[in-house]
Formats: sequence, structure tokens, C-alpha cells
Amino acid sequence: MALRDQLSAIKEWAGFAKTKNHSYEDVERVFLGNHPDADTDYLMRAYSFAEKAHRGQTRKSGDPYIIHPTAVAFLLAERKLDLETVAAGFLHDVVEDCEVEISQLESEFGPGLARIVDGVTKIGKVRFRDKNQAQAENYRKMILAMSEDIRVLIVKLADRCHNMQTLYHLGEEKRRRISQETLEIFTPLAHRIGMSNFKLELERLSFRYLEPEAFADLESQLAVREKTNRNFLENTSRDIESLMEEYDVKGHVSSRIKSHHSIYRKMQRKKCTLDGLYDYYAFRILTHSVGDCYKMFGLLHSKWRHIPGRIKDFIATPKSNLYQSIHTTLIADQGQPFEVQVRTFTMHRIAEEGVAAHWTYKNGKLLSLGKNHFVSWLKRVADEQKEVQDTDEFLETIKGQLQTDEILVFTPNSEIKTLPKGATPLDFAYHIHTEVGHQAVAAKVDGKMVPLRSQLQSGSIVEIITSNSQTPNEEWLQYVVSPSAKSKIRAWLRAKERERATDMGRSLFERELKRHKVSLKKVTNNVISAAIKDMGYKKIEDFYAAVGFGNLTPNKAVRPFLPEGTESNPTAEEVRHNRLQRAFQRISRKSKTMVLVRGTSDVLVNLAKCCNPILGDPIIGHITKGKGVMVHKKDCKTLQSQNISTERKVEVAWDSPSDNNVFQVAIRVYTEDRPGMIADVTAAISNTQTNMPNLNATTDQEKSMGIFDIVLQVKTLDHFKKVIQNLKKVKGFLGYDRIR
Repeated sequence: MALRDQLSAIKEWAGFAKTKNHSYEDVERVFLGNHPDADTDYLMRAYSFAEKAHRGQTRKSGDPYIIHPTAVAFLLAERKLDLETVAAGFLHDVVEDCEVEISQLESEFGPGLARIVDGVTKIGKVRFRDKNQAQAENYRKMILAMSEDIRVLIVKLADRCHNMQTLYHLGEEKRRRISQETLEIFTPLAHRIGMSNFKLELERLSFRYLEPEAFADLESQLAVREKTNRNFLENTSRDIESLMEEYDVKGHVSSRIKSHHSIYRKMQRKKCTLDGLYDYYAFRILTHSVGDCYKMFGLLHSKWRHIPGRIKDFIATPKSNLYQSIHTTLIADQGQPFEVQVRTFTMHRIAEEGVAAHWTYKNGKLLSLGKNHFVSWLKRVADEQKEVQDTDEFLETIKGQLQTDEILVFTPNSEIKTLPKGATPLDFAYHIHTEVGHQAVAAKVDGKMVPLRSQLQSGSIVEIITSNSQTPNEEWLQYVVSPSAKSKIRAWLRAKERERATDMGRSLFERELKRHKVSLKKVTNNVISAAIKDMGYKKIEDFYAAVGFGNLTPNKAVRPFLPEGTESNPTAEEVRHNRLQRAFQRISRKSKTMVLVRGTSDVLVNLAKCCNPILGDPIIGHITKGKGVMVHKKDCKTLQSQNISTERKVEVAWDSPSDNNVFQVAIRVYTEDRPGMIADVTAAISNTQTNMPNLNATTDQEKSMGIFDIVLQVKTLDHFKKVIQNLKKVKGFLGYDRIR
């Protein structure tokens, strides 16, 4: 078989058949189907402008570049978006990839379209320290633009969706990176604004690229069960339709198997196989009124037994993305659980189209029916991120704010507040207002006094008790789960730490001046302000803080203020510091580390024991007392719970690998409990030429599950990933956790 035929077969097996290329006529046809009175001349001008700007450019597939913006415009037209938004789909890449200025678009197509295109355009003319900083600043710009015009996000989702559909043309590493970003950022954003059609497609594609073997295995298992599944779905649908007909409820019934990604996540969470997962059947009943929704809910429960604790009424209390529906899980006569969602046709449109369902288009004008709810959430996210300057904290906070597992709690005035699952009263206090959080001392939950660290449940009524004398402390970072609350606590602690450093720096500076017999009256604030500009400090407070944090020694700080000819001899402490520094350098040169600090290896470096980073892990470093630079994984929970000031953080990167370097990593592997499993697990690891200093196997008889605690010796992250890929091939493998 020729190489081209082999690649084609692989793509077809994986479900990545060539995506259909749409034409301008396809876009216009679909758009006019939703907006028959629209100005298609405007749309045609946008397409022609984009086609001319991208002429000569091609995609990785070899196709003309214009197919991408046309596909984006088609996706937007399908979702009934307005004229400016669909036209922006054609033009969304012309500023980033062509010689076109925003001002030109504004002149040709108006400020609305220009604002959308500017919002989706990356910051391309600024040099950043690294990829993380570039990514963070582009997210910051995009979130701000989305909060001003939410259509920016919808165009970005359509853009990402088509890019994911054609991602197989890129290399594996780039596919994985883009898919991970899609799953962490864009899928939750689609969920947040209620556009489940985008969310499900992005989830499906990300899962395929990130876990191709798991996806194929699940696809195969579902195919084996196809006949059984189809019979159950058809028979149960008929039973529901008969029930509706008998009690005169007009509506529509549909059925489906839950999405592959949803099934896989549940299998991972429960540490089970598909055989151990039963509730992957889903039915949807659409009715014409809220009354009929509750009527059907009662009828369903009268015909089938329900599973307690699995009833959710999102009609009475809608989700934060305005989703409304009643969910219940029932048990069929043969013992098979299945989920049913009951909602009105209007609720269904909002569930599928989200924010786009809140727009109508009339006489050339875009009319908002309810998008302010979504915009207010984005504005809050944008406002909370203005003060977060640290790149890693910003990325962590943004990803945290996009998490979709939520609980609904009430204020004493019956206002509904949405919080992340696992939230505490302290999260609730910061959600109400920053000062309420800072001054919180206790809480009443459902009328009972509870500590601030107590975990809240959906439906609770929460009241915060405050005191003017209360202030945050580092322990609070252990109590909160919401990124917003963590960010506010860290900001307060950093401000206090900086305040202390500034006071200490001023004291050290003045003491050093006295040591050199320089009168403090002569060194006024104006004199200091003039001198520190040449030292790179804009404010006196920055100068004092640098001295207090130890970034500038008192001896160097006073030099500009000493009389000419005065010797500025280092203090005994500085002499000792310099000796230690030289000793550290000698040590680091003798024992070559695998980590570079600000481009040099001449610094004492320690790998943190709490997370055991291995070569290839994303890492971050911070200066510690007496231990040089401590290096953690960027997602290390221990590090995240600490209040590390920006001044103490340093840039670190892995050095080139060496055959002599070995890293220890501990994992916990979950498997089916069957004879020969220990031999299969150890063989899978041994086949990758990996040493195992320690292995402990136990059995959870209640779950019929094997649990292996294994310490591996690996050379790189790729080596570790190879071990995991081999373990995944073991029959009965259920999942793993990296313990440290």
C-alpha cells in the first residue's frame, strides 16, 4: 500500500475524513435562510476582501487559505449569527496574516466588524519572554475584547472548531498542544456561554487527538454493543411516547448514547470499564410549556423507579449559562439505568445555541434579548485579571475560572450565587465582595454556625459574619477552591509582603547611609527620585522594596548618594553572601544540574520533593533561603498553596539531556482484578527498559479492582509517557494517577 493510501486509511479509521470545503454561495444560502431580508452585498464585499488579502496563501493541507475563513463564516451562518459576525468570519485572519490594518476594516465595513476582528487577532508585534507569556497576554486581550463584544468569542470558537476539524495535517506534538488548549480554554468557554453544539464538537475532537487509543477502544466497545444499545433506545423511546400520548402531552422524544468524552471521563472518575458503567443512555423530551415539563417529570417517576440524589431541577434554578431543564435518572424494568432531560422547545434552543439564541436580526439591526448575562460574567473575569501580573498565576486562574463543575447556593435575600464544586463559605464571601472576604470570620449555613473551611452543598443558604479587625492569612489559601478568591488573597498577602519589604528596605538604606556618615537630611525624596531613575526604578517604593527583598544590597543602594572619592566597602554580611555565592557556583559546576536558571547553570538548584519534576515537565523556580532555587512542576498543588512573591520567582528551563540523569516518579495504577495482572503490568513497564525500584500491589475486593503503587526511574517526560502508553495497552487497565 502506498504511503498516501496508508495515511488516508489511518485518517478514515480515526474519523478524520477530509472536511468538506464550503463556498461563498453555501454561506449566503444558509445565511439568507435565517435572515431573508439581509444585505448580502455587504457579505459579498467581505468575502471578496478576504479572498484578495489571502490570495497566494495556502494551509498545511495545500488547500487555498480562503477555505478556512469561508468555513468559519459557514459555521457562524449555521448558528444564525448576524450579518457583521458572519462577515467577520470571512475577515477574522486578514489583520494577523496579511498586510491589512484595523483602521482599513473600520473604514470599509464599520466599527462593529473591526472590533470583532481586532478581538480575535493575536498580539503579533510585541516580543515576549516565552510562549507562556505570549499565551497569557493573548488570552488577556481576548477576554477583554469578549467582555466588550461577546461576538468576539463566538467567532473565536468557530475559528477553533474548523482548525480542530483539520488538525490532522499538523505534527503530533502541535496537535496535542492545540487539543490540550482547546479542552482547557475553549471548550469551557463554549459551555459558559451555553453553545453546547460547539462544546461537544471541540470535546470530541480534542479527545480523539489527546487519547487516540482510548478513543478507538471506546468506539470499538460501543460498536460491539450497537445492536443492544439501539434496541434499548428505540424501545424506551416508544414507551415514553406512549406515556405522552396516553396523558395528552404534546412534544418530541429523542435518544442518544452520551458523548465519547463524557463516557471516558466517567470511566476515569469511577476507575471502571465500560462494563461497569451503566448510565450512558440519554433521552430528551421537548414540550411546549413549563407545566408540561413538570407533568412529564411526574409521569416518568410513576412509570419507572428513580435513583435518589440524581434529580436536578434547572428550570427552577437555571445554570449560570442560562441552561434550563429537569434531569432525572431512572431504572428500566431490566435494571438498566438511563437519564432523561425534560425541557421546552425554547429552552432547548437556548441549550444548543446559548448566547446566539438571545439575538434576533431585524431591519439590519442586531437586537440583544439577553446577552447581558453572559457579558457581565466576562466583564467580571476581565476585571479580576487586571491585577494579576504573574504569567503562571494568570494562566492558572483563567483555567480555574472556566471549570464547569458548579454548585448553586443562596444569600439570605434568596439571590442565587454560582460557585465551583467544593467551594467553602470563604469562596462565597469573596464572590460577594473582596472586602467581605478579607474580613470574614465565620459563616452561617442553613442557620448553623460553621467554620470558613466547611464545604458547601448546592441549595445551601449562606450568611457571612465579618469583623473589621480580621485580615487574610496564608492558611486561607488552603480553604478556597475558586481561582478568584485565591487571586484576591494572594494579592492582599503580596501587598502586605511588599509593604514590609519597603519598610525594611528604607530602614536598611538609612542605616547604610549613617554607616557612611551621610546626613539623612541631605538625601531627600527628590534627590532619591532623581538618582534611582538611572538604576531602573520608577518609584521610591520600588527602590526600597528591592532593598528589602534582597534584590539590591544596601551597599549598592547608597553608592549614588556618597560624596565623591568615598570608598563603598561591602559589609561583613555581603562578604559572607559573596563567598556563599561563589561556593554555590563551584558546587553547581561540579555537579551538573538539568535546570538552567536565567540561561545559566551556575546556581544551586534543587528539585522539589513534593512533585518530583522530571525532564520535560513544565517547571517554575523560586528562590529559597539556604537552598538556592527550588524547582517545581508548574501545576504543583503544594506550590500553588504557598504565597510566593513575584520577586522570588525566577525563569527556569530544562538543560540538554544527559544519559546519566535519572528521575524518580511515583504512580498509582488501577486495573481489573484478574489472574496474571501483576505479570502483565511489570512486563509492560520492563518492555520500555524502565527500572522499578519499588512496586506494591493490593486488591480492592469491593470494587474488584487491582491497585499498584509503583516507583519508576525515567530519563525524560517522553520516557514516562512511553511507559504510560504501554500500560494502557494492558488488558483491564482502568487508569493511573501520578502521585509525585
